[in-house]
Amino acid sequence: MQMSRRTIFLPATLAVVGTMTVAAPALAGAAAQPKGHAARARHCNAVTVLSHGRRVRACLLRGPRGFTGVTGLRGKTGATGKTGKTGATGKTGPQGPAGTTGAAGSAKAYAVVQPTSESAANLIAGQTANFTGVSEVKPGTYCLAPAAGINPAADTATVAPEVSYSSGSAPGIVALNAQRSDCPASDFEVQTYVQVYEAKTETLTPTLKSGYAFTILVA
Repeated sequence: MQMSRRTIFLPATLAVVGTMTVAAPALAGAAAQPKGHAARARHCNAVTVLSHGRRVRACLLRGPRGFTGVTGLRGKTGATGKTGKTGATGKTGPQGPAGTTGAAGSAKAYAVVQPTSESAANLIAGQTANFTGVSEVKPGTYCLAPAAGINPAADTATVAPEVSYSSGSAPGIVALNAQRSDCPASDFEVQTYVQVYEAKTETLTPTLKSGYAFTILVA
């Protein structure tokens, strides 16, 4: 049997005696093992243990693996690195194809009206569509005749001041009269006003006044 021999002197304490009590049966059991186990025992490290004045030869066998130790503390996170340089701007892509033309507007009629006197007015050509005429039935009151198919009682119109064709290039107050008090039922009626100051009451009163141009749009 090839064994390395060492002598270990242990104090005769209960712990040592207990250890030897456990080791001795293990060695005895190892001697009774089959040839395979005996072959492994030949290559173990043999020691001579002195306990209570007696020499005991023992074979040091590797014990079972111990429990895994506790995981160590995680180290501090390192400093964040510097931001890299911004990359070069990419090339501009090719221009996309032109979109299709949108549907025509839904306005049924429109016009720019220019007053020429306290009893007459004109429709500005090129800025008028589907109105056939305009008349000023009294100062500041205008009747506009629409083309066939446009009904003032059913179609909605909006009006707004226009400066360039107004007297003095100043806008007036423009309003639509939907009940057409002074115009035929087939026409649109538009009225233009100016604010008149009354000293007695110290108030401004809207008063019909000619000379203020306007636009009209029928949706």
